Amino acid sequence: MSTIVMTACWPLQGMSPAQKAVLISLADNANDDGVCWPSVATIGSRTCLSERAVRNALRWLEEAGLMKSHQRFGRSTWYTLTPAAYAPGTICPPAPDAPPPRQEMPPTPAPDAPHPGTSCPQNRKGTIKEPSEEETGASAGSKKAPVEQIVDLFNQVLHQLPRVVLINKDRRAKIQARWAESSVHQDLDFWNDFFAQVATSDFLMGRLKGRDTQFRCTFDWLIAPSNFVKVVEGNYDA
Repeated sequence: MSTIVMTACWPLQGMSPAQKAVLISLADNANDDGVCWPSVATIGSRTCLSERAVRNALRWLEEAGLMKSHQRFGRSTWYTLTPAAYAPGTICPPAPDAPPPRQEMPPTPAPDAPHPGTSCPQNRKGTIKEPSEEETGASAGSKKAPVEQIVDLFNQVLHQLPRVVLINKDRRAKIQARWAESSVHQDLDFWNDFFAQVATSDFLMGRLKGRDTQFRCTFDWLIAPSNFVKVVEGNYDA
């Protein structure tokens, strides 16, 4: 449970008791980034609501901007809570039995916020310096990627592809960068599903017939930023 997300959700008004119950149930399962993945059945059991009531509440919460739902390889759903984006009555009407919305907005910008542009590293010409992927992977997120375990999963699930033997600095940095891009990536089950999805693609596995030059992906190709996104989004599914 994230106390940050839970604290942000409790004061919110302008919704029905069922919608509030589902929101609090999601917040109780979320991490500090607002990410959670409870099933509809689990939410219903915790809130004493029917499956239909839970689904209606989830639909309303998403329309109201309180959360976003995502499909994980088309087999399961995970959610990102966005309580700061909630504006009662502007996207969808409040529930008939809901009390008047509570309007409390923090000062903008925050009093202790740094002045824009003072914390960005610059190069010799004075322009903003873009961090390298290695720097991004090392600094983003609080968790360190289990690089060796991810490589072992690749070798086990995709044993038909060239085996990874050496974990050099470049590979370690790219794995850490992919791991830090999303809380969803910070789960070995995600990587197992990711590699399993690759195994079902005839193109990625080099099983397509009738081509003069047969393509077959490698570990380095899979963890490159643009290729990683395309595989996750199902661009190469069989």
